[in-house]
Amino acid sequence: MVITYVDAQNQKDRGFAWSKSNYDVKQTNYNPQNQITKETLPYLVDEWTNAFIIPPIQTGLELHPGLRARPLIANGLVYMASNFNMVFVHNVGTGLPLWGYAYPINMTKVIEEYPRISTFNSGILEEATIFENNLIFPTPDCGMVFLDLMTGSPGFRGELTRGQMCDAIEGNGGYYTGQLYSSPVVDSESRILVTGTSVSGKAESGRGYIAGFDVDSGDLLWRFYLMPPSGGEQDWAMKYKGLGNVDPTSDDWGDAKNVGVGIATGQWAIDEENGIVYVGTSAPGPYYNAANRPGPNLFSSSILALDITTGELLWYYQTSSHDLFGHGCNWNTVLGEVDDRKVLFKACDDGRLLALDASDGELIWSFLPPNIKYVGGVDNSLNPATDLNKKWPTEPSTNSYWQCPGITGATGGNIALAYGKIFYMTTNYCDYVVPEPNSENDLQSFGAYTRTELPKSVRAYQRVQDDIPEEFRKDHVMPKNSTLYAVNIIDGSVEWTFDVDDAHRGGLIASGEMVIFSSLDGSINALDEQTGELVFNKFIGASLGTSPTIASAASGEQFIFQTVGGLPERFGQPVSGVFIAAHIRGGPMVPIDSEPLEEIEAEEQAELPLNVVLPVIILIVIVFIIASFGPSRIISIVKK
Repeated sequence: MVITYVDAQNQKDRGFAWSKSNYDVKQTNYNPQNQITKETLPYLVDEWTNAFIIPPIQTGLELHPGLRARPLIANGLVYMASNFNMVFVHNVGTGLPLWGYAYPINMTKVIEEYPRISTFNSGILEEATIFENNLIFPTPDCGMVFLDLMTGSPGFRGELTRGQMCDAIEGNGGYYTGQLYSSPVVDSESRILVTGTSVSGKAESGRGYIAGFDVDSGDLLWRFYLMPPSGGEQDWAMKYKGLGNVDPTSDDWGDAKNVGVGIATGQWAIDEENGIVYVGTSAPGPYYNAANRPGPNLFSSSILALDITTGELLWYYQTSSHDLFGHGCNWNTVLGEVDDRKVLFKACDDGRLLALDASDGELIWSFLPPNIKYVGGVDNSLNPATDLNKKWPTEPSTNSYWQCPGITGATGGNIALAYGKIFYMTTNYCDYVVPEPNSENDLQSFGAYTRTELPKSVRAYQRVQDDIPEEFRKDHVMPKNSTLYAVNIIDGSVEWTFDVDDAHRGGLIASGEMVIFSSLDGSINALDEQTGELVFNKFIGASLGTSPTIASAASGEQFIFQTVGGLPERFGQPVSGVFIAAHIRGGPMVPIDSEPLEEIEAEEQAELPLNVVLPVIILIVIVFIIASFGPSRIISIVKK
């Protein structure tokens, strides 16, 4: 059977691997394979599953169950990085385990040695990445592990090792969360790894930065700071005048104490030809009380273009000036091309989809989804902040208020670029917000708390319940739904929409002339990319908050992978986690009639160590049995 492939950005790409969180270095979320299509998807069956263990006990850490990070696939192996500092690796075709790894950590000792690391959400991993022969696995102690893809042997490189990225940072008076929500990206041309520091969004947040490291040695090459040093610097932002859509102001961020900003969740696109990385940043902390952070708060809630060799800022685009709503620029940045013009596509938590000239940040078009409800001071215009000294949205009132979109934002996850369209999901999810007016110096405060998050005390919980008017007490009063938009990349016009009767998290992918997404109602859904018609639905049963990935076994047969569990409680059941691998039974086999494809197949077959799978099964079984005795014990056994 002869199968031709859809042209991808890389003409030699056959969709065998999914080695980046969003497929490739341009973060397109598009796999050009065409075995799993709208014609063959009805024959999809589960080939094997894997249930994850209950998180082991680790000193000083509250670990979370399941997986949020998308599974990565290379050389016929699937790599699953968990929320509890463990990595599991299985043979795609057989489901047999190859190796497992648990990162040994005593967080109490880590904080003693590196006191600027916070334990907020430690262990939660949103993304990992594969570069050459290593899985790069971020760790809660502000470091990274380079795991050999075939053996799981850990390696550590220079200043990327435990704690150093968060230690003795110039001008920092706050704290970093340690866990890197966004996995690093690596430019294969310059061999520079780009990463940054994360913050909690509370008043404890520190002076975030983006940095470039030599990927081979781990040596620091450059840092770009996202805010002035603690104590303030009146003209800190003025040197960037003319580089962005929002003019800098003097005394931006004020004294820069008990405030902070970091990198946002999501992987970043790289222009390898021109040596540029496009980064999204978090909302400024504390999210809801800006008493200590006057000004536009550059470079929070922004998109930055940096020279990957020097760290020089080329341009910036701030989507929410003086953000009072926690609407950072989370999820992926996507690099594409329109009529020989490189274009960056981005949807931040305010819900707006942007197309920016990748060379200078000029706005080409902007799309505001009509389904999004804006309530509680959230403005639907670009960069709405006019009072750069406002402390919270309803100031001077201290009454509770509805915020729509809520703290999780209006963009329901990663977007995809394929077939001349941007596919993205928007979601209505409101929060009932209770301000804490005098909390700006309370390091553990976001400046407010919400009805959907447990307040700090029973008394506070009772207060938020009492503050909610009777007509607002039922969930259906405020919208809770989503819409998938197919947007033309040339002019931002809508080609079709698809409505979902629930909130959404995790984004979507494009492949096989389909758009595929998982939903909180427990279903995997596939739509025709041309019409938006639902062509496939598979019910899993538990809430799904991570989009699937598609890649092949060593034979070249394509599989679709889905993780279950690992979600925050507000999005679904906190189940311990299951992994599902499915394929088209009786469907198309990999073509063998093209010379480039034969070379790729031969290479993948040679790289896959099938002869070592069976001997290590006994080892893996032993690892899982003794997991309850602690990760250090696991590590010692795996090393042996």
